Amino acid sequence: MLEKCRIIYKGDILTGWVYIATGAILLIFGLMAGLFAFGPGFKYLSYGMYIFCFYCIGKGVFMIYSYGKRYTFYLKLLAIDHHIFTDEINYTTYRIQKKNKNRRLYTYIVIFSTIAAFVGIFTQLRAFIMGTSIPIALISGIELSIGLLTGFRLNEFLRILSKEEKSF
Repeated sequence: MLEKCRIIYKGDILTGWVYIATGAILLIFGLMAGLFAFGPGFKYLSYGMYIFCFYCIGKGVFMIYSYGKRYTFYLKLLAIDHHIFTDEINYTTYRIQKKNKNRRLYTYIVIFSTIAAFVGIFTQLRAFIMGTSIPIALISGIELSIGLLTGFRLNEFLRILSKEEKSF
């Protein structure tokens, strides 16, 4: 069981690195859109990319730090007692509930910002609306997909924990 706890947090650390890589890609696209801006839409698009670049890098660093602490805790641990086991079940349940709530929110944001970007084509403020809606839809889609993958891992981990709970 201890090895499974180590694996789940090692995966969370890798997810943090995925966020940092995504932030780096957004920075590159933001720089390209800003340097080769042919109109105001690209300028607004680059601003959105910069903002979400810092968001992704910050979230990745936070995930690496916080889950790295839990990972090193389980690396130093030799055996799991009942208190730690119960705490892990509660924490995993909390994370799953949080992912489910965020999944709904990100789905609504993707839908709304995609519609806003499409409607923005036909308005006078097309550069501003599309330049802000596209990065929001992009980062919400990325958050939704990474959240789904993490949610699948956490649900499987909780199923394993619940099965092992009977032996404690």
